[in-house]
Amino acid sequence: MELLHVNYKEEAIELIEGMEKCLLAMGDNFNDAVLIEDIFRNMHTLKGNSAMFGFKVIADFTHRLESVYELIRSGDIKISKQISNLTFSALDHLTILVNNENVLSEADAKAHKDISEKIVEIIKNTTGKKQQNNSLEKHFGNNLNTESELTEWHIRFCPNENFFTNGSNPLHIIEELRALGECKVIANVDNIPSLEDYNADACYTSWDIFLTGNITSSRISEVFQFAAHKSKLEISQIEPIEPLLPAQQIIETSNLPGLKNINQTIQNSAEKLTEDKKKHIIASIRVPSERLDNLMNLVSELMTLQAKLATLTEQNPQTDLLAVSENLEKISTRLRDNAFNMCLVPLENMITPFHRLVRDLAAELNKEIEFITEGTETELDKNIMEGLSDPLMHLIRNSIDHGIEDPEARLRLGKKKHGEIVFKAYCAGTNVFIEIQDDGKGIDPEKIRKKAIEKGIISSNDILNDKEVLNLIFLPGFSTAEQVSEISGRGVGMDVVKKKITDIRGQIKITSQVNIGTTITIKLPITVSIIDGLLVKINGEDFVMPLSSVERCYEVPAGHQLNRFNNLIVLDGQQIPFISLTEEFDSIENLSTSKEIVVVYYDEKKVGLIVDRVVGKFQAVLKPLGKYFLQMDNISGATILGNGKIALVLDTNNVIEQFLNKKSV
Repeated sequence: MELLHVNYKEEAIELIEGMEKCLLAMGDNFNDAVLIEDIFRNMHTLKGNSAMFGFKVIADFTHRLESVYELIRSGDIKISKQISNLTFSALDHLTILVNNENVLSEADAKAHKDISEKIVEIIKNTTGKKQQNNSLEKHFGNNLNTESELTEWHIRFCPNENFFTNGSNPLHIIEELRALGECKVIANVDNIPSLEDYNADACYTSWDIFLTGNITSSRISEVFQFAAHKSKLEISQIEPIEPLLPAQQIIETSNLPGLKNINQTIQNSAEKLTEDKKKHIIASIRVPSERLDNLMNLVSELMTLQAKLATLTEQNPQTDLLAVSENLEKISTRLRDNAFNMCLVPLENMITPFHRLVRDLAAELNKEIEFITEGTETELDKNIMEGLSDPLMHLIRNSIDHGIEDPEARLRLGKKKHGEIVFKAYCAGTNVFIEIQDDGKGIDPEKIRKKAIEKGIISSNDILNDKEVLNLIFLPGFSTAEQVSEISGRGVGMDVVKKKITDIRGQIKITSQVNIGTTITIKLPITVSIIDGLLVKINGEDFVMPLSSVERCYEVPAGHQLNRFNNLIVLDGQQIPFISLTEEFDSIENLSTSKEIVVVYYDEKKVGLIVDRVVGKFQAVLKPLGKYFLQMDNISGATILGNGKIALVLDTNNVIEQFLNKKSV
C-alpha cells in the first residue's frame, strides 16, 4: 500500500503542475475553452484519486474548486483575474496538502479555511437564485428545492476481479454517486465463492444503484472515468413517473431476460474498452527513480566487466573468445544507450516553476515581463536535472530583479514596455547548452571593476578585458546591489551558482551589453554516469580525458623544441598554447623521449596538453572519489580499467584554469 501512496503523490503533483501550466499558458486570455477543459479534467482526476486513497480533505477541497470550473465550463460564470489568482493559491495549498498528507500547521489550516470560503463565495455569488441552487445541488448534493425536472437512473456496476490491484476502491465511487442526489444501493454478492476458493485480493461484489436528481448521463460517466476499463458498467434512464423500487423487487428484476441481453451487450462493449485501455497503458509505464539508478549501476558494472573481458582477450587471443568479446561489447553498448535514454528527462518538466516565478515576482516588482521558452524538449540526465533547478531559479530571479527595468524606464530608453526573458536549450554533440537571455539594462563592466577594487579583489593597476571583468561576478561575496533585499543582493548567489554547475560537470559563462541585455550560457554533459574518454599515461599513471573536449592528438618527437617562454607550439601551421601535465603533476619532464600532445577545447579556444602517451579510446564508468578528495578540483572522478587498476578522470577545464591562475600570480 505504501508504494500505491507514493504513486498517488507523484501523480497528484503532476496533475497540480498540469493545472498550473494551463493557467500560465492562459495568461490574460480567459476565454480559452481548451485550457479550461484541461484544468477541469485534471481537477476531476485529482479529486477521484484522492477519494480513492482516502484523502478526504484533498478530495473535498478539490471538489469545491472543481465546482467553480464546472460553472465556468457551462458558461454560468466567466473566469477572471480574481478566479485565476485564487486558483493559483488553491494549487499551492493543494501541493502542501499532498506533501503533508492532510497534516496541517496552524497557518496552513487557516489558509485552507480562507481559500475554501473564497471558493464557496464565488459559487454563491453566481447570478440567479435558481442557477445557484441548481449548481450547489449538482456539486455538493444538498437537497435544495428547485424547479428543474428530476431524472432517475439505474446504474449496474460490476467491477472485474482484479479491480483492487492498483488501489481502486468501489466504495469511493459509490460515495461520489451519493453526493449527486438521492441514492439507493443494492449489493449483489451471489458471485462470492466458497472459503477455500476465496481470494482476499479479488473483488466479487457488484452493485445496482438507483440515483435520482438533476443529473445527466455524462455526469454519471465522469464518476466512472477511471474505472470503466476494469469493470462492466450499465447506465440507463428510468421513466420519471416510476418510483424507486423496493429492494426485493430490485433483486427479482435483476434476473429478467431482457436485462440479461442488455448486460451481455454492455459486457461485450466493456471488454473491448478494457482491451483498448490495456494497449494504451502498456505503451507507457511509471518507474520509480530508484530502479533507474539501480539499472544504471548494473550497466556500469557490466561495462567494467566488458572492459576486463576485452583485456583478457588481448592477453589470450583466441578466435572464439574474440567473437564473444566483440558481441558482448556491441550488446553492452546498446544496453548502455537504452539505459541512458530511460534516464533522460525533457527540460519542459522543470519549466513550470520558472513561469510561475516570473509571473509572481514581476507582479511584486511592478514589472511587465514575458517569459519565452525554446527547445524545452531537449533531454538531460535526471541526476543533472536535479542539480540544475536551483541555479536556474537564481539566474532567472536575477534577470527579473536586476536585469529587466520597470516599464517607465524601458519607455525612456526607447524599449518595449514589457521586458523579455528567453530560456533557450539545444544539443551540440554530447553536450546540452542552456541560455538565459534578457533584454534588460545589462551589466556595466566599469561598475564591476570599481566594486572589485573597493573590495580588494583586484588592484587599480590590473588590466582585465570585459570578459574577465564579468567573470568577477562569480567570486564569493561579490555583489553590485546597492540595497539588500529578500530577492537578491546578499552576495552569496553567483559563486554558489557556479559551484553547483561545476558539481554536475558543467560550465557557465556570461556576456552582456549595457542597455541591450545579458546572456548567461550553461554547458552541460548529457549524462554523468558513463563517458567516452581518452586513456592517457602521465608519469606512468593512467588518466582519462573526456572525449567530448578532445579535438585531436599529435606526436611530439624527442628533442622537439618547445617555446618555453610563452608556452606555444606550432601544430598544422597554427600556434597553440600548451601545458605539460608531467610538470603540472609535480614531476620533471624528460625531454629526451617523445611525447604526445592532446589538443582540447577550453572556452572555445584550443589548448594542448602534453602527456607521455595516448593509449586509446575508453568507456569510463565514473565513480565519485569521496569526501577526502573534494579539494582536487582538477579531478572529476575515477574509473576502473580492464586490468583492475584505477584511473583518475581529468577535468581538463579546471586543469587549464589552475595553470592560468598560477601564471597570473
